[in-house]
Amino acid sequence: MSFYSFVYHQLLKRHYFAITGPNRVLPDFLIIGAKRCGTTSLFSHLPEHPSIAKSHHDNMGFFNDNFHLGVNWYKSFFPTKSYKKKIKKKYGKFLTFDVTTTYMESKRTAENIIKIKPEIKIIVILRNPIDRAYSQFNVSVKEKTEELSFDDAINEEINRLEMEISENGEERLLEFSREHRHYIKKSLYAMQLKPWFEIFPRKNILVLSTEIFKENDKDTYKEIFEFLDIPEVQILNKQHMQKGEYSPMSEETRKKLRGFFDKYNTELFELVGKKFDWNY
Repeated sequence: MSFYSFVYHQLLKRHYFAITGPNRVLPDFLIIGAKRCGTTSLFSHLPEHPSIAKSHHDNMGFFNDNFHLGVNWYKSFFPTKSYKKKIKKKYGKFLTFDVTTTYMESKRTAENIIKIKPEIKIIVILRNPIDRAYSQFNVSVKEKTEELSFDDAINEEINRLEMEISENGEERLLEFSREHRHYIKKSLYAMQLKPWFEIFPRKNILVLSTEIFKENDKDTYKEIFEFLDIPEVQILNKQHMQKGEYSPMSEETRKKLRGFFDKYNTELFELVGKKFDWNY
């Protein structure tokens, strides 16, 4: 988000547009992550369905970082109740949604969400954890926030994670400090999603695969529309957002990460009740 966009959305909308909050709707579903897994594509293309509208912009972080601003501030980013009534009359249903990729990292976020809208539906899209970590690393390099090589960065992080586990147990891994990039930790999906399955009914959570989405987005959109209980439509825009171009990872590094993630991926598949064919 640019500085001017930040000023507009965080300051002006907070003090002026939030007045209209009581006349606006809350989201019907949330896409909570993960980062670098295809959430931008879903945010851009799902509104091609006539019954779906998105928030004014993504990654607002209301339920984690901005919860103190109040629900009317949050609702100011969504359509009005009168607009919902108009679209619902025309198409039979009207749904709005928000995408914030840091939501899945926090149990507190899930607790805040269920306080505000307990019937909300949750969508998660996950990528091969090794590829997700490497993609995040390359973004950090591009943004000049990472000076280490990928091998050095992950070795340092794995050592730090092993120390944290030995000292505090795996529960403390849910803490994401701002002083580290967390390439590996953000790919430990089971650890992050377990609280969500404890707080929300399983029937209200849909877990998707980035790889399947890329190979056959029609099937993924069909699964989403069935989950949301709306008619299937064809999404015409096939462009996937934020494609990264970077050198391939060394086979030695991939092998090391494969061994590290095997345990955590098994936990994930047992948790969500499906197994992804992540071709390491």
